[in-house]
Amino acid sequence: MVEINAALVGENLGWSVEDAVTLSNTNTTHVVCTDAKMVIIETSHTLDVNFGAAEADVTDNDIELPAGVHTFVVPKAVGNATILNYRRASSSSTVVRVVLT
Repeated sequence: MVEINAALVGENLGWSVEDAVTLSNTNTTHVVCTDAKMVIIETSHTLDVNFGAAEADVTDNDIELPAGVHTFVVPKAVGNATILNYRRASSSSTVVRVVLT
């Protein structure tokens, strides 16, 4: 048996669940994930995503995720801040849930 004695402080206790968002148009939504190590995205329909050092519009050339649950390691080489940018990629309203961990 391994015993771990480590202090758990503040936001480092686990994860941060963002409010669920219903995307009814193709405007880009932004989530600051600078302090997160991973991001979990659940989407009801196809979603276009990218990461950047600032808020930016998502284009058709970005990553397209099918409906479902997806996990990403948050990239840290993009600057002092890391922003997740996403928009719906289909013509249907899309429900998106984001969890930062």
